[in-house]
Amino acid sequence: MPSIEGVARVLGISIKEAERRALRALIREELRRLRAEKAAIMVRYGVRSFEELWRRIEEGLIDDTVVHDDIVRLDYLEHREEELKRLLMELEEEESG
Repeated sequence: MPSIEGVARVLGISIKEAERRALRALIREELRRLRAEKAAIMVRYGVRSFEELWRRIEEGLIDDTVVHDDIVRLDYLEHREEELKRLLMELEEEESG
């Protein structure tokens, strides 16, 4: 398996730059994956956001016992997305600062 040093050498960039790019790509990939999972859950219930799903539950349009597991998962994904966006912003700030 190639090392970060070897990849950096082939690309003609510093190891630090290779690490930053790898981290950024990894975070973006994870964001895409979890956003796709969130979208799949929301499509299942015909909503565009966690808040809209919650509102439909409160209005009695969707049975909360039916969507319980998806609500818990969406809540987790929402928090995870915020964490990843924060990490990505920190990386970008580091690059510009």
